[in-house]
Amino acid sequence: MDSDTQDTPQSIPFRLSGNSVGYKSFARPFVGTLFQDLMERSGTELGTRGMHRFTDAHLLYVLCLCGSGRISRQELSDATGIGEGAVRNMLSCLRRMGLIETTRRGNGLTPEGMRIRDMTGIVMPEYEVSGIVEGECNYVLLAHGKGYLLDNSIAYRDAAIRVGAKDCMMIRMDDGKVTSPYRDSVELRYPDLSELAETIGMRDGDAAAICGADNVQTASSSAFGGMIKLISKTR
Repeated sequence: MDSDTQDTPQSIPFRLSGNSVGYKSFARPFVGTLFQDLMERSGTELGTRGMHRFTDAHLLYVLCLCGSGRISRQELSDATGIGEGAVRNMLSCLRRMGLIETTRRGNGLTPEGMRIRDMTGIVMPEYEVSGIVEGECNYVLLAHGKGYLLDNSIAYRDAAIRVGAKDCMMIRMDDGKVTSPYRDSVELRYPDLSELAETIGMRDGDAAAICGADNVQTASSSAFGGMIKLISKTR
């Protein structure tokens, strides 16, 4: 990475939803280490200028979306809230790492991409949540088998906020009980999440991120921010 530009953000337009346009820049585009490691192993170089409009959390989001079936660039833009130009850059980066392939039918995962996706344990439940954390829209992201990584650090919430969340609660399940280690450590109250856990298929040993933001694109992208920070601990 180009260290001379890493801390010099630029204001670049990005799509929030519909035809609305906002401005967002990411001075430090790497929230976790997952893609830094993959880039190093594959010899892929990506200067910070190539990531002004997105973070590695968005890369992980796009990777997982490509794993749900062939998907177009426009569909990826609509889901993530990132403009098509930035999505094009993300797809190019993922292709250079050997994680996706692009055909006329859309973008999908390669065998290596499937391996990385499966390694993360991430599942995107099709379940709408609201009122759990601050933000008009709440989004929950599940990671099977990653609960053992979750401690009482505030770093996961901070990672989600860097991607745009207003708030993020990381939870895990042990012996059928859902807890939030950070909130427990600072004695912050939170609702009983057992019904949510059952609905999304959360099991003992799993972790989940619940993020809130002004729109679902930012809430979902920021959930990947909290999660990539967590799963990077396994690298």
